Amino acid sequence: MSAATIQARRVAVVSGSLSHGGAERVAIDLCCHLRDAGRDVMLLTLSGDMPDAYRPPEGVRRERLEARLLPPSLFHRLWYLANRVISLRRTIKNDRPDVVVTLIDKVNILVLFSLLGTGIPVVISERVHPAHNPIARAWKLARRLIYPLARAVTVQTEDGAAWFRQHSSIKHPVVIANAVRHLRDFDSEAGAPVSDDAVPAQPFVLAIGRLSEQKGFDLLLEAWHRAGLAGAGWRLVILGEGPERKALEEQARALGIGDKVGFPGFVDIGPFLRKAGFFVLSSRYEGFPNVLMEAMQVGLPCISFDCPSGPRDLITNEQNGLLLPPQDIAGLSAALARLAADPELRGRLGAAAAGVNEQFSRSRIYGKWLALLDDIAAGKR
Repeated sequence: MSAATIQARRVAVVSGSLSHGGAERVAIDLCCHLRDAGRDVMLLTLSGDMPDAYRPPEGVRRERLEARLLPPSLFHRLWYLANRVISLRRTIKNDRPDVVVTLIDKVNILVLFSLLGTGIPVVISERVHPAHNPIARAWKLARRLIYPLARAVTVQTEDGAAWFRQHSSIKHPVVIANAVRHLRDFDSEAGAPVSDDAVPAQPFVLAIGRLSEQKGFDLLLEAWHRAGLAGAGWRLVILGEGPERKALEEQARALGIGDKVGFPGFVDIGPFLRKAGFFVLSSRYEGFPNVLMEAMQVGLPCISFDCPSGPRDLITNEQNGLLLPPQDIAGLSAALARLAADPELRGRLGAAAAGVNEQFSRSRIYGKWLALLDDIAAGKR
C-alpha cells in the first residue's frame, strides 16, 4: 500500500490485559502487523501493573491504566469507574489516533463510553460468540445500547455476524477471522519453555486451552475413558491453566485414567504440536478456536465439536478433519478410537488440514484489517 493511500497512520489498540489468552495474543499480532505496515501504534492495557504473559512488541508504544472494578460498595465503584473513564479518555486523546481498535466486550463498552463526543472512530471486536458470552445482565444491556456508536463491529465468524443482525441494531458487522501464526512463534510463547525431550515419547493426543467449563475438558476426559485408548498405549495431554484444574485432575483419577492424562500447565506449545498423534477440540462454545487452527496449520489431524462458533469455518467433516455434533461424548469417544487406530486416515486428514495456511494467511486476514481501518479513517464507513 502506497503512502498516499494510508489513512489510519496512528492506531491505538486497547486490550484488557496481556495475560495468556486468545484475544490478548490477537492484540499482539495485530499490533505487530500494523507496525510492520508502517503504522504508528499504541498498545493500551487496562490491568494496571499486572504482569504480562505476552511480551509487548518492539516498536509499539505501551501504555497502562488500571480499570478493574475493585471497590466493594456501589458508590465507590461508580466513583472509581468515573475516574477510570476520565483517565482512559485523556490517554487516548493525548495519543491522537486516527482509529481505535478494542478487543473483548467490557473493554469495547468502556472505550466507547470514554470517547463519547470526541469524534475519534472506534472499531470494536467481539472475541466470543455473543450468544454464549457469559457477561452480566448490566453489561449485556450496555452492549446493546452503546455498540451502535462504534464505527464498525468486527466478529470472527459468520455465525457471530448473523447473531448481531438478528438480535441487535448492528446490521452490518464485519467478519474478520484470525490469521495463522508464524511457526517460529510456537516456540516463543509466553508459557514456560519446554524441550522436545520433555514431551511424552508414547503416542499422545493433544488438547490446548484454558482449564474452564467453556473448553469442555470434562467431556473430553469422559470420552477418552470410554474410548479405552489409555489401555492401547496412548496418552492424553491437556495444555493450559485455569480454575477447573483440580476438578479435572480429580475426574481423571475417578475414571481410572489419572496416570494416562497429563496437565503440563501453561507452556510453549511447539514441542507438543510437533510430536502429537492428533489434536482434539472439545469446547462448548468459542469465538474462533485459535488452537484448532494452529494444530491444523502444522498438519495435525483434528477432531472437533461443531460448537458455536468457528470449528465449521475450519473443518469440513471427513475432508480435513472430523467434525462432531456439539457435546456428543459418544461420538467423540468413537472418533478418538477411530483416529488412533487408523494411521492412514491421520495422514490424509493432516495433509488436508494444512490448507488453512492459505485460507487464513496473514496477508489475507491483516489485509482486511488494514483496509477496514483505512476506510474508517478516510470517513468511508
